[in-house]
Amino acid sequence: MAAVPVDNWLNVDQFGAIYPFSGTETMLTILGFAFWIGWHIYQMKKESTEFKEDIENIKRQGGPGKVLEDEARREMEDTVGQ
Repeated sequence: MAAVPVDNWLNVDQFGAIYPFSGTETMLTILGFAFWIGWHIYQMKKESTEFKEDIENIKRQGGPGKVLEDEARREMEDTVGQ
C-alpha cells in the first residue's frame, strides 16, 4: 500500500504502480458508483415526499389558481408599497 521510493528512473518500464493504494482502483470505482446511485435513489425519495407535501399544501389553500392569485396580490402589495 505504500509508495516505493525510486532511486533509478532508467528502467521505468519495469516499475509497478508507484502510488499509494494500488490495486484498489476497481473496488473504489465500484464503491463510488454504488454511493452515487444510492444518493440518487435517496434524493428521489426525499424530493418525492417534499413534492407530495407541497401538493397537499396547495390543495389545502384552495388549489393552484388560488395560490397564484394570492402570490400575485402579495407581489403587487410589495411593489405598490415601495
